[in-house]
Amino acid sequence: MRKALIVAVLVGLQLPAAAFSLKVKGVVTDYLTGQTMEHVLVRVYKDGAKVSTAETGAMGHYAVELENNHAYVLRFSGPGLVTKCFTVDTHGMEWVGDERRKELEVEMTMLERTTAMDLSLFDMPMGRASFEPATGLVSWDTDYDRTLRPQVEGLMNEYQRLMTAQASAAAPREERTDERR
Repeated sequence: MRKALIVAVLVGLQLPAAAFSLKVKGVVTDYLTGQTMEHVLVRVYKDGAKVSTAETGAMGHYAVELENNHAYVLRFSGPGLVTKCFTVDTHGMEWVGDERRKELEVEMTMLERTTAMDLSLFDMPMGRASFEPATGLVSWDTDYDRTLRPQVEGLMNEYQRLMTAQASAAAPREERTDERR
């Protein structure tokens, strides 16, 4: 009896644990125009090491599968764009035999790089999510969001004013150039 129990426990330890898996997907847009952006580079880092690189498609879509029990950073970048990122922690308990998938949609808005203002705040994650494999629940770190949001909103307002002013200043020059032709 005792031998059978030990064998049962050892066999139980050999069974692969399965649980909800997480697919993160979304669309990348331009902050000022709201237009979708293709060819934005999406890099995925698992536990600090880069594991994949892809580009957004024709309609700005991206999708990545994340394995359970790892810490991820999803980083978005492109020529002339400010790099932005968010994190997802997939550590947690897993149940045997449960192989459902959870989908998390995250839109990423991109900014043009400018030397006229300091945009280094965007080096920080714009959000921190936790995924619980046993339940499939995703939660965002609202305390982190609450501390970061006022800084981001202030910076975005300043960015919008700057870019609007630059576009207004460029418009009369373009009109004068057209009149000379």
